[in-house]
Amino acid sequence: MSSFLVRLVFAISVVLPVSAPLAGSVDELSGFAFQPHPGARLPLAAEFVDEQAHWVRLDQFFSGRPVVLVLDYLRCRTLCGLTLGNLVAALDALPLDAGRDFQVVVIDIDPRDKPADVEAAKVKYLAGYHHPVAKDGWHFLTGQENMIRTVADAVGFPYRYEAALDQYIHPAGFVLAAGDGSISRYLLGVDIGSSDLRTAITAAAQGKAQGLVQRILLLCHGKDPNLGRHSLAIEAAFIVANLMAMAGGVVVFVMIRRRSRG
Repeated sequence: MSSFLVRLVFAISVVLPVSAPLAGSVDELSGFAFQPHPGARLPLAAEFVDEQAHWVRLDQFFSGRPVVLVLDYLRCRTLCGLTLGNLVAALDALPLDAGRDFQVVVIDIDPRDKPADVEAAKVKYLAGYHHPVAKDGWHFLTGQENMIRTVADAVGFPYRYEAALDQYIHPAGFVLAAGDGSISRYLLGVDIGSSDLRTAITAAAQGKAQGLVQRILLLCHGKDPNLGRHSLAIEAAFIVANLMAMAGGVVVFVMIRRRSRG
């Protein structure tokens, strides 16, 4: 098994609890994977509140430079912190500066969070980013449910609140957008390398949209402390769903190559 699949299986095994709402068919479970919309325009008129309690519009962060857009659950007990922490480390290793070469916009999907919560998150994560004027390039936002949902729908980021666990279920990954607000590409999962990230930023700076996207089902979901174990059946369902998605992507790629050669 490739290292990619090993990481995928491991991530699935640690984030999925036994939970009645999730114990459905593979099709139902796969509905919470990213649904990529490369080339789609973001709702730049959407309004949020930043870490300084100021109302801002999404278009304020789009001024011709690429934007790393992250939909994040700050109270997440599984993958969100890892995803965002790995993103910070990957960006820190690049010879590019947030605020000069690109912007980072993190939108908290939990409308209950306040400016103080996103400010604390910004302080926490920027401790690992050692570039000058970092604060000018990183923006942590909270907002109303309808505004969050508008951006999530545009990106193809399905999520749902699980009242029984007081947690959100959602996919893991983030988006690169071009300076005009169009979606350039998706970086899915939790372990994003600096070289892949730099390639994605460069493509976004050039306004390129990724045509073929591999749809990976990697969900983030809080563990129910009353259960204390994971469902092998659900893990198997997720693995099958991922393998089917990857196989489908290969078939499409082969068809495109054959047509181009024909």
